[in-house]
Amino acid sequence: MIASKIAWTDFSGTPFNIVTGCTPVSAGCQNCYARSIYQRFGKNFGEITTHPDKVERLYTARFPEYSPKRGAPHKPMAFICDTGDLFHEAVPDAFIDLAMQVMCTRNDVIWQVLTKRAERMEDYFYHWCNEAQGPVPDNVWLGVTAENQQAADDRIPLLLAIDAKVRFVSVEPMLGPADLYPAFCGYQPPSWGQGPDISWVIVGAESGPNRRPFEVAWAVDLYKQCENSHVAFFGKQDSALRPGSPLLLPGLVHEWPR
Repeated sequence: MIASKIAWTDFSGTPFNIVTGCTPVSAGCQNCYARSIYQRFGKNFGEITTHPDKVERLYTARFPEYSPKRGAPHKPMAFICDTGDLFHEAVPDAFIDLAMQVMCTRNDVIWQVLTKRAERMEDYFYHWCNEAQGPVPDNVWLGVTAENQQAADDRIPLLLAIDAKVRFVSVEPMLGPADLYPAFCGYQPPSWGQGPDISWVIVGAESGPNRRPFEVAWAVDLYKQCENSHVAFFGKQDSALRPGSPLLLPGLVHEWPR
């Protein structure tokens, strides 16, 4: 198992891609890095495939010795499905159940689950939590992508409706300024839950030759919103031809949920 190149996690990639393939759902999907990788190798990214064999292997997966990132939790963090979406409409509930079983069993790992399909995720956990399962385990972090204000307004209230300890928002690719104060200070969940609580905001610009405009001032403003609201902020990357150019505000800001 190799350490992830994604700065806000420890491990990602093949062992954790229990769902592969995806289809566009919003503006953030326009220059999807995973789709470009699939196309480079002549594969159909629109074909959604679930991998129960990979889920089974996660029960016994061994994580190598590593030093936790400064300020990060003292458990390995694993990002589930970085080339797919666990809550894609083509993924059966029974398969999500399998994934949740392993994540609940392996509470020695922090599982990071990110989706653009917030409505499906909220509906799944409404039933999961109310069918004698209880709240989402503390070691399962749930997040939504909010690439612009419309996505934030549509998805974050659904995320807040889920009874989870750690909820996070990935503003990547950041396509414009974002006002998340309502999420921090007053959104009313649309169905049920214990009230607003965003633990973490990740911000990153789009990369690649077709990247869309990005202004560091947008990220700076969002960082100030997080700072004022005591929400952890993680500056991932600036706009560049290749991924990984550090986002400086003016220095690196890498904070983690408490």
